[in-house]
Amino acid sequence: MKRALLISVAAASAIGLWAASSSGVFESRPRLVAQGRDPMLAVRASGALSLMRVDKGDLWMQTSFDGGDSFEPGVRVNDTPGEVRSHGESSPQLQVRSRGEFYCLWQTRRGEGDGSALRFARSMNWGESFSKAIDVDNSSASQSFFTMNVSPTGVIYAAWLDGRDRGKGRAGTSAVYLARSANRGVSFEKPVRVALDVCPCCRPSIGFSGERGIHVAWRGVLDGNVRDIFAAASADEGLTWTSPVRVAEDNWVLNGCPHSGASIASIGKRVFIAWHAVREKRAELSIAYSDDGGKTFSRRIPVSENMLDPNHPFLSGIGDRLGLVFQARPAGRSQGWAPVNVYYREVDAEARLSTVQTVGHARGSASYPVFAFEEPERIFVAWSEPDGENRAVVLSRGRRASAAAKGGSRAAN
Repeated sequence: MKRALLISVAAASAIGLWAASSSGVFESRPRLVAQGRDPMLAVRASGALSLMRVDKGDLWMQTSFDGGDSFEPGVRVNDTPGEVRSHGESSPQLQVRSRGEFYCLWQTRRGEGDGSALRFARSMNWGESFSKAIDVDNSSASQSFFTMNVSPTGVIYAAWLDGRDRGKGRAGTSAVYLARSANRGVSFEKPVRVALDVCPCCRPSIGFSGERGIHVAWRGVLDGNVRDIFAAASADEGLTWTSPVRVAEDNWVLNGCPHSGASIASIGKRVFIAWHAVREKRAELSIAYSDDGGKTFSRRIPVSENMLDPNHPFLSGIGDRLGLVFQARPAGRSQGWAPVNVYYREVDAEARLSTVQTVGHARGSASYPVFAFEEPERIFVAWSEPDGENRAVVLSRGRRASAAAKGGSRAAN
């Protein structure tokens, strides 16, 4: 498939790497801070750190008032005990607005068998208590592999893989649906379909450009079981959507679902997407960006360097840049089977990359890292690890390194 490119080869060569200090940025020893799994983080201007986690079928919100040294006992978010279903690509989501509004989204079982629905609750008092949960959509179709984000104007968007359109696209694929709440989570409007031919177990992602531009990315399925990343855009706050655009022609042939979705974040009107794929028999992470509202995307920029098994990128804004965390095994250690670490790097408005920072792991291999940022310099990263027969939430704290000289690595095909 031929695609218009936003940058020429000459322009691509200008995308480089700025050097950042690689010493003393993150704590030398990440800590287990709670039992459970699938954490999400938020940090206020006051410095209070909120941790959301799943434990024994319940969703808990805990707060630290000492920068993560300790956490309060917390409150349960879900009002029906034990109803929360969670795993990596279908784990609960958290979004926080500066007014003290906490929005939480999770999956629960519906009826018999594998039916599932999405539930939503909100807190208007900084997570001290939560409203009675509501259904995002009252359809009987299965809803899973979901995400949530809040636009600059305060509209809440939830997107998920929906079962009502099975058989309308390619065999074995799903569809992306999206619903919005324009009343701060009191209710959600009727959902709209964004796309068909969607890989059935890879979480979609929602991002924004400007005040009204909305973007959704997902892993699509093409003929021959090619599973590449696609995106669509809406200019009317999610009511209608453009035709899907292929972000990059990875041509990853896979007879199955990799359980690895994309991640979206923006710097101004420049929209970045990070994703995992296997190219030339090697797993790697890449980013690409769009300057024209998602109509076309830049050439692929590799971000995982020579690390092994890189996966699950999480991209989010940190002031005038983006931060990226992901998991991978360090190359050249233990015959390639060293425990999975968490890594961090930054992307600036010119799509230049900082050097990779090792965040590490605690007792075992890390999975599904996320982070939150507080101006001007504090970074909090959390993930799940095995803890005996259970799972535990691990936290590492860092401070941003100062940018230094430009140099080195370039965008690649």
